[in-house]
Amino acid sequence: MSKKEIRVKTSIVAGIAALLMALPSWRTGTLPEISKPYLGVYECKSATLGSQELLKDFSLITLELQKDGKYLLSYTEKGNKKHEVTGEYMYDSEKNTLTFYADGKAFKREFPLEKGVLTVFFRLGDKNVKLQFEQK
Repeated sequence: MSKKEIRVKTSIVAGIAALLMALPSWRTGTLPEISKPYLGVYECKSATLGSQELLKDFSLITLELQKDGKYLLSYTEKGNKKHEVTGEYMYDSEKNTLTFYADGKAFKREFPLEKGVLTVFFRLGDKNVKLQFEQK
């Protein structure tokens, strides 16, 4: 092997090592931030029922998408204790949507997820409910 070939191989190995050092999650064998960028906590920034603003009644509403395909919706009404709801979800990378399941697979809804913003929209009686969650 020539000195030039050895230098090229050494440079490649050094480059890979530098990349691995810069991204500590690669060293642990998990890449959730890169391979599944939708994972994490989302905070509700807007919530309406028809023309009525709902966020004024809540201290905080968050949605956590966990890596095991489960979600945790947490909310605290002003002056009350924290409530939590769990269920399952599935991400479709081709359509950029999240499908949420409740009561096993009996209830399912699909919503768009674009640029870290999840938009939840559905009818409740004769009014529309719209929630927007932004990834933290």
